[in-house]
Amino acid sequence: MRVSLPIVLLLFTSLVHAEGLVTPEEAWKLGWPTMQGPYGNFQVAQTGTKLVDDLAKARLVWESDDRDFGRAKHTTGAFKSKTTEGRVQKILDILGPNPKATPGGWAAPIIAENRLFVSTFKPAGRLYDVATMAYDDESKKNRATAKAHLEADDLVIALDVKTGKTIWKAAEPGGFVWGVGKRMGFQVAPVYHDGKVYSRGTTGRVFAYRAADGKNIWATGADPKMLEEKKKHLARSNILQASSRYGWQQSLVFASDTLVVPRKSTLMGLDPANGQTKWELDDAISQWATPTVWKHSGRSYLLCATQGKPGECKLHLIDPSPGRILWSVEGLHATFFSLSPSKNHVLVNVGSSQIAEKPNGSWPRYKDGKAPFGLLGAYRITDKGATLAWKLPDKSPYVFGTGADSHARPRVMLRNGLVYHTTAGPDKEKDRRFIIANVSTGKVLADIPRDKDFWFQVIEDKLLYCRDWSHGKSATWFLYTPNPKDFRQLSGPWATKQPLTTSYQVLMEPPVINGHIFWRTETGTVVCYDLRMKK
Repeated sequence: MRVSLPIVLLLFTSLVHAEGLVTPEEAWKLGWPTMQGPYGNFQVAQTGTKLVDDLAKARLVWESDDRDFGRAKHTTGAFKSKTTEGRVQKILDILGPNPKATPGGWAAPIIAENRLFVSTFKPAGRLYDVATMAYDDESKKNRATAKAHLEADDLVIALDVKTGKTIWKAAEPGGFVWGVGKRMGFQVAPVYHDGKVYSRGTTGRVFAYRAADGKNIWATGADPKMLEEKKKHLARSNILQASSRYGWQQSLVFASDTLVVPRKSTLMGLDPANGQTKWELDDAISQWATPTVWKHSGRSYLLCATQGKPGECKLHLIDPSPGRILWSVEGLHATFFSLSPSKNHVLVNVGSSQIAEKPNGSWPRYKDGKAPFGLLGAYRITDKGATLAWKLPDKSPYVFGTGADSHARPRVMLRNGLVYHTTAGPDKEKDRRFIIANVSTGKVLADIPRDKDFWFQVIEDKLLYCRDWSHGKSATWFLYTPNPKDFRQLSGPWATKQPLTTSYQVLMEPPVINGHIFWRTETGTVVCYDLRMKK
């Protein structure tokens, strides 16, 4: 494949600066081209910029005029009301011909070529007689009904990253408004590569657009199973309930010469020139995780871990061109979260000896029914194989849950030779911890209490932490110093002026570039905040 000089330079810059400093101009060129950031492991490019010590000094740079990004968690609960009239109004407010705020999936934005891109959807098409799932009376014969949309246009929207102005918008008829619960939202972030943006729609279609102007280059057909589901639900014409069959919690990635499309435990490799399927690989990844692109000796690989019963899970290194597994580590426990490797290490769930007393039905179990907690172990990796380097202490403060509400959310961040991690042991008061460890030895360097929820990001000279990033309207933010010798809270709680929209099981990742952070809102917009200290 012929690669343009700017792309070669971009890849070279990524490899050289993954642990060092880049200029602000380089950071903007690197952008945030995939859900996992410029380096594929959630690391923010470091520019040496100083951030504010007090989040109250954060500045709103812009809010988009375009409100078609939608909001994330449009659950069945959003349509509940004590009265029939109230339920009818709820349907009209969300799915009616003149809605207040439409649904739009949980996909995170990406940034490339000084543009911010979001894959989303908007209710469209004909109006159906849509009924709520809940009945209005004890006889279970009457339900609130209103004229509303159940079909949708699949959208990709491009904004100017410096102003928030809309540059282009691509709309593809034929999508669908899937009903979701708090864990099953449509959450497929697009990916950018070599002047193109690749996006997946709500019926499984994959689209390729020219990043400069949104020209459609090619599109694949819809997933036959999703078309069957769509037809079945339209025949029922009611507000849809959650279904884990959809499997839309994983984002697109680009590795080597291949567009990689995950679907539950299966990976598909597509030819980026025409969308044709090159290969499929089963039982390759957790259904909650996005494949990780790991660069080694100038080549790109996929690093993926699987879910399953304790002791029966694997870590794979995959050559993305032929879709071939190069090596595997067996005997692991379920690693639900997306991996975030350094150049030489990756952390996965090796399993704890501690057993959950009252696990819910989603915890992976041994044959005797016992459900163990998760525990991080670090593997030293090369393109030839992997060896276990260390494990965190198998004690309550260092373990994490592996059941629904938590199993895909633990954050593992590697930066500058350090591992940052959030734990969640059996005691909800004592065992919710921030952990910092040495990536080479596993020695714990810092251990302090944290509040609920797992999302944090190490940005320049600060650690930004969100309390309740699972429920955007109540999300509040805190700043910490990331220094393990002086790990402490600097400011917070702080909240944005706009109610933010979030995901749940797999947390929505906001791009961060040169002290600027980009969030989606409940009113269907995108906002940019500047966290830098004023000079």
